[in-house]
Amino acid sequence: MTRSFIPPNERPIQAHPSDLSVKDEGGWFSSVTQLWRSPWATWVGLRYLKSKKNSKFLSFITVISIMGISLGVTAMLVVLSVMDGFEHELKKRLMSSEVHILISPNPSVTGFNMGLVPKDSLQKSPIEKALEEDPRVANHWSVISTEAMLKTGRQVTGLVVKGVDVGRIQQLRNQVVESADPQLLIKREGEGTVRLPGLYVGKELAYEMGMIPGDEVTLISPVETDGPMGTVPRLKKFVIEGVYQTGLLEQELHTAYAADSSVRAFLRKAEVVSQWEVVAHRFDDSPLIAQELRKLSGASDYRIQDWVQLNSHLFASLKLERLSMFIFLAFIIVVASFNIVTTLTLMVLEKKREISILKAMGARQSQVGAIFLSEGMIIGVLGIFSGVILGFLICSLLKRYEFIKLPDVYYDRTLPVTFDPMYYFLVPVCALVIVITACLYPSRRAALINPLDGIRFG
Repeated sequence: MTRSFIPPNERPIQAHPSDLSVKDEGGWFSSVTQLWRSPWATWVGLRYLKSKKNSKFLSFITVISIMGISLGVTAMLVVLSVMDGFEHELKKRLMSSEVHILISPNPSVTGFNMGLVPKDSLQKSPIEKALEEDPRVANHWSVISTEAMLKTGRQVTGLVVKGVDVGRIQQLRNQVVESADPQLLIKREGEGTVRLPGLYVGKELAYEMGMIPGDEVTLISPVETDGPMGTVPRLKKFVIEGVYQTGLLEQELHTAYAADSSVRAFLRKAEVVSQWEVVAHRFDDSPLIAQELRKLSGASDYRIQDWVQLNSHLFASLKLERLSMFIFLAFIIVVASFNIVTTLTLMVLEKKREISILKAMGARQSQVGAIFLSEGMIIGVLGIFSGVILGFLICSLLKRYEFIKLPDVYYDRTLPVTFDPMYYFLVPVCALVIVITACLYPSRRAALINPLDGIRFG
C-alpha cells in the first residue's frame, strides 16, 4: 500500500519539543500564547473559517458578526469624533472671546469692599510684575463688573455689565456685527448736547429684546441710593453702541460691556476694580501660567482661575457624555461578540471529529484552543478593520460636505468633526479585547474535548 507524501509546510499538528517540556493545562492564557508559539494553529483556524461552504447557517452568523462589530466600531468612531469636534469648536470660541485667566480679589486684600478693591492693589502684589515680565502673556487689564437689570420699553432682563478700559473696547469692536452711527450717541439737553455712555450687548440678547444699535436703554442697579423719599434704585441711561457676536450663547445673553468710567459713574465708585482679566498668546499656556501665578508670594490674596476652571462644569459634562457614549456604544460590539460565541460553539460541535484526530496525533489542549481563538480573532479583526475604514469615510464626508444641519440653538450650524489618532487606536484595541474575551469560552470548550469521545461519536 502506497503512502501519500505530505510536504513539511503542511504538517501542522506535529508538536515542537519545546512545547512538550511545559505542562499543558489548556487554560486561556496558554491558548493566547500559542497563537505566536504555534503559527499552524492560526493556519488551521483560517482553514476552518474558509471551509464552511456546506454550512450556510454558520456562514450567515459569521457575516452578521463581522457586520455587527464593524457597525459598533464605526458608531464609536463617528460619535467620539463629533463630540470631540464640539469640544474643539467650543475651545476656539473661548480662545477668541472669553478671558484666558481671571484674577479676583479675596477679602484679605486691603480696601476690599463688596467685591471691589482699589485699582492699584494688584500693583502692590508680585502678580503684577510676573504678568509684565512673562513673554507668554499678551495683555491684561482691570475690570469693574456688576449685576444689573436692563430695561428697554416694557422688557426687562438681568445681566452682568463689565466696565473695561479702552484697549479692551478696541478688541471687542473686532467682534461687533452691528454698530451705531456716532450721531445716535448724542442727545440734546436744553441748549446743549451730551454724549450718552455706550453699551455693547450680545447678538442673542439684542435679538431677544428687540434692540438695535442707537436704542436708548436703562440700567437699574440692585444697590439702592438714599433719596428725599427714601431709598430708590440707581438708574442710568445708556445707548446701544454695538452688537457683538462670539458664538457663545450664554455670554451673548448675559454679558454687556461698557467703558469703565461709565460703570464707575453708574455705581458711584471711583478708582476701584472688581477683577483682572489676562489673555495669553497661546490659549493652551493659560493653565500653566495660572499655576505659576498661584505659587507667588502674596497670591493667596487673589483667586486665580484659568479657562479650564472657569468652564469646569461644561468640560466635565462633555467628558462625562463622551465616556457614557463610549460605554453605551461598546455594547454594540458586545452583542456582536455573542454572535462570535455562537459561531465558534457551533463550529466546535461541527469539527468535533477533526479536533479529536488532531489531539490523537499530538496536538495539545492549548494548541486546539488557539485554533478557535484565532478563528474568532480573524472574524473580529475583519469587523474592526472594516469599521475603522467606514468610520473614517463617514467622518471625512461629514467634514467635507457638511450635509447635516443643526438647529439655531447650537453655536455650530453643522456637525463639527475632528480626526484624533488616539480614538483610531483606542477604539480598535478595546474592540479587540472584547472579541478575545468572547472567544475564550468556545476555545476552552474545544480544548477540553476528549479525543476518544470525538472519534467514537463523531
